[in-house]
Amino acid sequence: MLARSPIRALSTNSHTFSSAARQMNVAALGPGRGIGQPLSLPLKTDPLVTSLSLYDIRDAPSVAANVIHVDAHSEELNGYPAYQLDEALDGVQVVVIPAGVPRKMNRDDLLDTNASIVRDLAAAIGRVSPTAYILVISNPVNTTVPIIASTVQKPGVYNSTGLFSVTTLYVVCAARLTAGISGLNPQTLP
Repeated sequence: MLARSPIRALSTNSHTFSSAARQMNVAALGPGRGIGQPLSLPLKTDPLVTSLSLYDIRDAPSVAANVIHVDAHSEELNGYPAYQLDEALDGVQVVVIPAGVPRKMNRDDLLDTNASIVRDLAAAIGRVSPTAYILVISNPVNTTVPIIASTVQKPGVYNSTGLFSVTTLYVVCAARLTAGISGLNPQTLP
């Protein structure tokens, strides 16, 4: 999973004139829930991440306390509560957004709730870290990504090459489901 990490992809595509590894300041917005919490560990242990900011309306300091003891390259790890979103975004180059509510409601309610969450986060990103790459995990990504794009277009900081939807989870689930029906190994499916 780490070999196909979006952060690795961003760092290998960048032009650098130094032999030193590129240092990344990363923020995860919404690490207190089902996807964000386990995502915090690989972000903390990724050798390209030198500073990790965890922000959530609840539990971000707790998640930070859980992963701070992991021996990893990250020099700095901070958990920010609800009122410190701007501080969490200050100086970051990559923002990962797993924020939102889980799929325990109908799709329309999920969209209404998550749309307002990602809109507010995108407004803060556009204001504080306008050049940051944005990786969106919040469901439904086919709608939350355009919401983020239109929100950061308003202050004129939209970069179409810097906004990504992370859908690997869907690919893995589809492969597993297809394998279950066909009797094949999920790792051999395209």
